[in-house]
Amino acid sequence: MDTKSMKFGLAVLALGLIISGTWAYSAIESLNWFDALYFLVISITTVGYGDVYPTTTAGKILVLFVVPIGLVLVFGLGVTLLSERFDDLMLRGGAGRIEKKVRSLEDHFIVCGYDRLGQEVVKTLRRMKGDVVVVDQDLEALQGLEESGVLYIVGNALEEQTLVKAGIQRARCVITTFNDDTLNVYLILEARDIKPDVTVISSASAREASRRLYLAGASRVVSPQLLGADILAKSAHNPYIYHLMSDMMSGDIPGETITQIAISPGAALAGKYLREFQQMEISARVVLVRSEGSTILSPSGDVRLEPDMVLVVVGETEELNRLDKLAST
Repeated sequence: MDTKSMKFGLAVLALGLIISGTWAYSAIESLNWFDALYFLVISITTVGYGDVYPTTTAGKILVLFVVPIGLVLVFGLGVTLLSERFDDLMLRGGAGRIEKKVRSLEDHFIVCGYDRLGQEVVKTLRRMKGDVVVVDQDLEALQGLEESGVLYIVGNALEEQTLVKAGIQRARCVITTFNDDTLNVYLILEARDIKPDVTVISSASAREASRRLYLAGASRVVSPQLLGADILAKSAHNPYIYHLMSDMMSGDIPGETITQIAISPGAALAGKYLREFQQMEISARVVLVRSEGSTILSPSGDVRLEPDMVLVVVGETEELNRLDKLAST
């Protein structure tokens, strides 16, 4: 039984005791309703002023039953309420502090669901130096996350207020990792309703679910099972290429890293040609340029950078960070 049901049950029993006890004292001790209720209350609370007391044997027997039962019900309800309030204050104190930190984040990732898949997503994002906010209803599973640099919101990710607390208006991306594709669909719809242009990446349990997730508004859909099979095959066929790309993307090894950079409208790079990188003392190499409807592999210096283009770039981490700033401001 959950706390809410327990409180309701205790409240019903306590009310029943008050009504039945008042009636019984009124009938047995020949008291009016007000005096009977007054006597019941001072008996249950063990105050016992002595101004009213049972005068019959039946009344004394009734006291023997009413007082112990009343103590259990009334004080049990009180302890339950106080305990829940104390826990809520403790949780809100921690949650309030975490929510304040979340409000300071921008361009962060929101990971909805912290099961095995969600945990691995968070680990990878942190390894790539991304700011992450995890949303899950299981507080116990989230314990210890803050110490590792990951913030969290305890709540139902399908509810608007929870996603708002996670900072969806300022987020770079929402990632949903639920095992149930129906929940993923609902979350995509809720995220789109709050912020229509937000990027939403969803996991899918099977290929058939991908179509429904895209129809719901997913930016990208990934099936861990199909992706795992693809990686296994490619790793077996081209092991050195696969491991090279994997190491570069993860940033686990020193040296160059590969990443993608989007050109924002009004950014310093918008309108520039790739050949101008040398004049700007940018040593990072652009290996791919993607715009709506076209992809250019190994682009020449004559490619003009336009807003909403995405560059796949190889270079040192500091150089890539500098390039990312030029592409966004």
